[in-house]
Amino acid sequence: MTLPLPSEHFAASGPDAEVFHLSAGWFESWRRAYLAPGMTACTIDGLPMIADRGRLGPIGYARLRAQTNVHSALFDLPVGQPITDRLFDQLIGDRDLVTLDYLTGDSRLLAAARRWPADRVTIRPHALSPLADCRTPYEQWRARRSKRARQRWSGLESKLVDGQGVRFDIFDGSTGLQPLLDEIFAVEQSGWKGREGTSIRDNPADLLFYTGLAQRAAAAGALRIAVLKQAERIVAFEYGILGGDRLFLLKVGYDERFADFSIGHVLAVMHIRHCCGDPAIAWYDNMGNGMTPGAHKLRFADSVDTLHRITLYGDSWRGRLIHYYHAGRDRAKRARDYWRTRSVRAA
Repeated sequence: MTLPLPSEHFAASGPDAEVFHLSAGWFESWRRAYLAPGMTACTIDGLPMIADRGRLGPIGYARLRAQTNVHSALFDLPVGQPITDRLFDQLIGDRDLVTLDYLTGDSRLLAAARRWPADRVTIRPHALSPLADCRTPYEQWRARRSKRARQRWSGLESKLVDGQGVRFDIFDGSTGLQPLLDEIFAVEQSGWKGREGTSIRDNPADLLFYTGLAQRAAAAGALRIAVLKQAERIVAFEYGILGGDRLFLLKVGYDERFADFSIGHVLAVMHIRHCCGDPAIAWYDNMGNGMTPGAHKLRFADSVDTLHRITLYGDSWRGRLIHYYHAGRDRAKRARDYWRTRSVRAA
């Protein structure tokens, strides 16, 4: 199904669309793709977790971690799931280490963790997620960009639309989903990711995840795939999932024959224009998987959301050893960053 621009359909998404990134559909897709031998899936007070073994040098330890990785959006307690006073004890149990990551600053789980024993819990920034604010009309978003960027994007869009016959479209996957996925995955593989062997098609687990996720998201009314087409052939795409009032951009790709037109930038601008006209979307989330977001993501951002990692340490000699090791590693990193900054200033 092709949605018009803008679409009133988006405000009438399925009941799971509001929290799809915290839903059973998301985590079922994740487990089918990334649950490996030696991992045991479990749920603790509504939190989907993985129990396995970790190693610190020659020492093995019992570990519990969130069902997250670099392909994840956000993690938190499901909406409506109460936070119990015993959550800390249930998570740590007889384990040596527990990690929970991809939590926003207003996460209910993060708020709970701030009340847990300070000598056994650390909360650290984990990733930065660039956000475009779509709560205002597109022209206001555009006005916040530099004059040079506005002129450049307008010129490139005109060249693509008027000169190359390229048009923008959005699909929700309610019909023709598999051919659509096949085409966008082929577009991604045709570029530098394919040459480096890092495209979705090059990794069976990633292919399973993104295919299953799209199927479940489409069924929940949460899938948004924005494309640019030339003569019915996709030449650029953005694979998005609607969760709450955020549109999470999980994957993007483009045909490198259009690289001189900065077609990826043009698609992002046109997609943001669409989101600004959709009352269901407040934020266009370029997602962060590290503390140094790429410049290509920041150029569209109005703010950067800090995502956090919570670490719980067991009351065992292994738990204490891991805690000491992590603390020492953090101090060494701060010292390295300090001296690196001083040397740059001195130069």
